[in-house]
Amino acid sequence: ALFRDLEDGRGVAYALGSAAVVAITQERYERGIVYSEEATDLFLEVGDKWGAAPMLGCSAVGRLNLGDYGRAKNLAERGLALCRETGDRHGTCIALYTLTGVAQAARDHERARDLFEEALIISAELGNEAAVVHCLEGLASIAGAEALTVRAARLWGAAAALLEKIEAVYTYVPNRSLHRSQAATRSLVDEAAWKAAWTEGRRMTAEQAVEYALERESTTKPAAPESYPAGLSAREAEVLRLVARGLTDAQAAKELFISPRTVNWHLGSIYRKLGFHSRAEATRFAVEHGLL
Repeated sequence: ALFRDLEDGRGVAYALGSAAVVAITQERYERGIVYSEEATDLFLEVGDKWGAAPMLGCSAVGRLNLGDYGRAKNLAERGLALCRETGDRHGTCIALYTLTGVAQAARDHERARDLFEEALIISAELGNEAAVVHCLEGLASIAGAEALTVRAARLWGAAAALLEKIEAVYTYVPNRSLHRSQAATRSLVDEAAWKAAWTEGRRMTAEQAVEYALERESTTKPAAPESYPAGLSAREAEVLRLVARGLTDAQAAKELFISPRTVNWHLGSIYRKLGFHSRAEATRFAVEHGLL
């Protein structure tokens, strides 16, 4: 109200944007949509793409939860384009989350998985553990839909443990569909097997959970760790081995059936663990430690 009295359009937009986020979090979707759509218009009037992008995402979340999937997809894609243009990585994640919801509603698990994985990588790079939890739960729901029940239980267990660590009840916005998916998946497996897999997931560190979530598999398998130098994970050792052989990110991705961006994320983790900054140094390490 004060910003309106001052005829400060940008101020009104930011106030409406904050109100929109609160409304969406409280599951008052219609109100959130009204606030965020007015905020979007005001931001665009003053040429503020940075402000408009998350508001498009907020509107998309509201539309998604009201079952308006076509409008939600359109808004999220517009928001995603603006976020990529402005370099807003947090906003990028919000847009990706919304698009995963649209893909899941259409039962396009492959598309949803790709979107969740991109969002997971960005969230892990940003250190946003709440967003990491959301992605783990999303990937768990996809695993459940594909009857990979043990994998799903591990991912949900890891997400639950991380939620407790950050002392949150839920992340992003309440997502009843994920909880329904968990209940449906749990009903397909023996209770003892579910609890065992759930416990394995809970014992994972956040880094191990992200690593596990980014591995694609067609059958369930134990997550028992192997010993690699410098604390490298099994997947990181595989990536390092291929890079040391001279493969590009795209070539390594094809070998491992993952995306080039996922390979790049693993490389970043390898460099941090080894204290290196180049492929040449990493290759020398691989040779010296018998990883070729």
